[in-house]
Amino acid sequence: MDPLRKDAIHHERFVKIICVGAGFSGLCLAYKLRRSFQNYALTIYEKNEGLGGTWFENTYPGCACDVPSHNYTYSFEPKADFSGVLASFGEIKDYLETFAGKHGLLHHIRTSHQVLKTSWDPLKGQWVVSSTDLRSGETVDDWCHLLVHATGYLNKPMWPKAPGIETFRGPKLHSAQWDSNISLKGKNVLLVGSGASSAQILPAIQPIVNTVKVFVRTPRWSLPSVSSKQGMFSPEEKQRFANDPDAVLNLRLENERTLNSFFTMYMKDTVLQSQARQHLEAEMKKIIPDLELQRKLVPDFAVGCKRILPSGDQFLHAINKDNVETVCSGVRSFTETGCISDDEQSHEGDVLICATGFDTSFIPRYPILFNGHNLQDDWSASVTGYMGVGISECPNSFTLAGPWTPISNGPVIVALESQADFICAFIDKYQTEPGIHSMRLKAAACYDFKTYVAQATKRMVWSDNCHNSHNIHPNWGQASITWPGSTLHYLEALREPRFEDYEFDFCGNRFAWMGNGLSQTEWDPTAELAYYIRNSDDGKHLSRRARTKSISKSGTRPERDLHRQAKLGAA
Repeated sequence: MDPLRKDAIHHERFVKIICVGAGFSGLCLAYKLRRSFQNYALTIYEKNEGLGGTWFENTYPGCACDVPSHNYTYSFEPKADFSGVLASFGEIKDYLETFAGKHGLLHHIRTSHQVLKTSWDPLKGQWVVSSTDLRSGETVDDWCHLLVHATGYLNKPMWPKAPGIETFRGPKLHSAQWDSNISLKGKNVLLVGSGASSAQILPAIQPIVNTVKVFVRTPRWSLPSVSSKQGMFSPEEKQRFANDPDAVLNLRLENERTLNSFFTMYMKDTVLQSQARQHLEAEMKKIIPDLELQRKLVPDFAVGCKRILPSGDQFLHAINKDNVETVCSGVRSFTETGCISDDEQSHEGDVLICATGFDTSFIPRYPILFNGHNLQDDWSASVTGYMGVGISECPNSFTLAGPWTPISNGPVIVALESQADFICAFIDKYQTEPGIHSMRLKAAACYDFKTYVAQATKRMVWSDNCHNSHNIHPNWGQASITWPGSTLHYLEALREPRFEDYEFDFCGNRFAWMGNGLSQTEWDPTAELAYYIRNSDDGKHLSRRARTKSISKSGTRPERDLHRQAKLGAA
């Protein structure tokens, strides 16, 4: 009897995967699986009625991305028809919906399904995932070999901690839970917060409200607007992008090169940090004529310690309007008609808007139970993550956009792509080595990683005292949320997975993957059986340095000044 194909080396066993979350990262994983894998099943549970994650949930006035539109896409999937330099939430949501439809991902997604609990079964080597169908109320259990948490960190709105907010008699809005049925026209508004969402909300509502008081507890560094006319592309630009793919590609390349040239700005005592601080301080003071307000609104900490506000000059211009009052104070308590600020002043308003961000602690919103642990409890004490993708001692489980993802110091979408690639490498290993029962991140590897991060973070500006930065959180111990390096640094760190940082448990012989002595090539009737015969050596480079130079197309660009940015002027 002839040998069977299923017994050949690296035969792909069936693998069942569950992903929680259908935002940028979850959809990216689904695409990568569809592009490269077979003999798998994928289910994505999404609590919202539609896909998009953050971009489904956030609909407040002025809501938009804070990097150039054409670069807020997957690196391999451009979009030519953005209306402006900073895409609106609706355009980003449409992009993701179109992407999912184009690549056949929609059938994987179960919308309006909220995960209640995930439990590891050590005997079966499987996860049990309990979820509720929010439309029917039915609770169902599903199972998988591999579980991916792609819930992100910008999905749990954080309301002000000041007491009495429930006593406020007027409408209460949060930037992440916006009710478009509430009209702001002619109202007196209290806007609490001065971060990214507040910086977009204030310019959007200022023309229609009667008055607005904006509470600025901690100032932010603000970037000038990217172009005139509120950053909208002209009809001529739109037509050029639509008709010339190279024009879009060149714009994306130039934007990304610029974004990747700034990282030393985030390191203490560098020339670029000094350049940035001088430039942004001068630009902000041009907009704020009042010297006392300058003193309060120009930060006294390093640029990048807190997330920089793109087009933040629009926020500053709005502050100068006659119907806007800036209260450089936090909120101590709320009353029936308004609030009391930290300086004990009383403020009244018709509508309360809380642009107070999210709980960025990374504590899971549902129990993740394994080997006597609940990750909610573990991470409440100290986050034991790894490179944005790993969970200490948690078998067959990964995170996307997890702790130590480079979220605020460079391009982020390509970092999510690299995480999906990393996870797919483990999926491939699991699928083609049938003896693997489970794989889990070693506690020692996680400890060493966190120790490295703690030391490396000391070089970064976000280790300075800039109150309430989402880069630092008490339950991270001595480490921070943010990857202590550039996005390019992150891509190189994740490019070749360190399987040695994981413990692999086997059921049966660990060499069962070698099969019956036949290769996959011999089972492919169209394969070249002498594929290794060639006229020159075009094989994979054997040193990491050579591989990196090849990937980064070293030698193809004119030389540049390292760690300098001409756009910021001379230091």
